[in-house]
Amino acid sequence: MSDAKTTQNEKVRRTGAFALLGVFAACLILALLTLVLAVKVHRRDAQLADTQKQLEQAKSDSAKTKSELDKATSNAADLKAQLDKAKSQSADLQAQLDQAKPAAADLQSQLDKAKAQTADVQAQLDKSKAQSADLQNQLNQATAGSTQLLTQLDQSKIQTMDLQARLQKAEADVAQLQPMLLKTRHMPVTTSFEKEHWGHGITLHVNNLNQQPLTVAVTINSKGAPPRTQSNVIGAAATLNVDKLVAGDSVVVASDGYDPVNLTAQ
Repeated sequence: MSDAKTTQNEKVRRTGAFALLGVFAACLILALLTLVLAVKVHRRDAQLADTQKQLEQAKSDSAKTKSELDKATSNAADLKAQLDKAKSQSADLQAQLDQAKPAAADLQSQLDKAKAQTADVQAQLDKSKAQSADLQNQLNQATAGSTQLLTQLDQSKIQTMDLQARLQKAEADVAQLQPMLLKTRHMPVTTSFEKEHWGHGITLHVNNLNQQPLTVAVTINSKGAPPRTQSNVIGAAATLNVDKLVAGDSVVVASDGYDPVNLTAQ
């Protein structure tokens, strides 16, 4: 009876030992699983932090690119203002040529200045194109958030094309000034003959249409007599009278910078 009880107790102890060993093994496995999960969580947190850092860097690059694009847009606006100014100056030159007031040399100087301004605007336009190309390369390396920047770049290209069209129009306006310079050689005077009431002489009236004095040389060629020349200054909007002419006399009115006027007394 005592041996049977001892055997039973031994079985109980063995059963408890196996149960305890099973619990220990389960705890060990649970600890290992917890450690593996902790390592995975740590790695995922590290990857998330690295991804966040890359995202912030991409946002910084996009902000920098947008700032440069805004600068290019501002430069394009300045170029447009300069083109508008050049267009206004071209319009002023056109009005001056229509009125034929300034001298041909002064018009040529202003024309050269307009050409120089056009060349300067062309250089700035080329620089703006180079900046647009550089921005395009930067935008190609930007993140998904660069869609808005691409739209702004397209707007800058449209403005550049508009500047190019305005530049071509300004050059066309300048080209139109060339033939108008030839018109300025026409002497700004009108002439008329008047027969004297108490004799047989004829008087030539030369009217100055300009708003400034005009120096003229009047040469008279009479039959059977040597040519005679007289120099006169006709005041602004004034009239020069050349008297004692006879029918058939040839009269030449000349002035520096203008084509001479050939007349025949009658």
